[in-house]
Amino acid sequence: MNNNAIIYLRTSTKEQNPELQKEDCINFCKNHNWEITGVYTEQVSAFKKDVKREQRDIVVEKARLGEAQHIVVWAFDRWVRNRDTLVEDIANLINYGCQLHSVKDAWLESVNIEGPLGRTIREFLLGLVGSLAEMESSRRSERIFLGKQRTKKKQGRKPLKLDTELILNLKERGLSTYGIATEYNKVHKPNISHMTVYNILKKHNELKGGK
Repeated sequence: MNNNAIIYLRTSTKEQNPELQKEDCINFCKNHNWEITGVYTEQVSAFKKDVKREQRDIVVEKARLGEAQHIVVWAFDRWVRNRDTLVEDIANLINYGCQLHSVKDAWLESVNIEGPLGRTIREFLLGLVGSLAEMESSRRSERIFLGKQRTKKKQGRKPLKLDTELILNLKERGLSTYGIATEYNKVHKPNISHMTVYNILKKHNELKGGK
């Protein structure tokens, strides 16, 4: 029986280095005495269902044609980040006479219970791994969103462009800070408060006194 293996590497961003995954996958194949017949790499999201993954499709096709008995990934979430899809893909590959192996999740290799019970246990464990991958992906998206929100808050509001000349003219007419704010808001948007008027007048008097 042939023991041909294909290595599939996926990274989600250009900053990630697939070579780190590749070395672990090669060593995994060597430890099992499998012949590596191909290494396929792509940089795409594994969570979005509508993203086309050409390299993975090639790997699946080779398994269907019987050209590979083993597909090795660094972790199952490198293959897909969806619980149901992971279990479905593994079932399809088994029908092709091919197994999907994860270097990071190698503990699953020890689950070798025969019969329906073994399949049930394995599917449960694979579903658990897939669920954890989904959860981590959702948390990562949430962290990115919250990070952007914090960045926006740090940037703060843009300073208002105030008509200082009008405020000073209204002050010369003897209006109070409340009165100045009321008259100012009749002709300008956004509205300002009497405290804004107070601060502007205070700053003006400080600058005037410093001359």
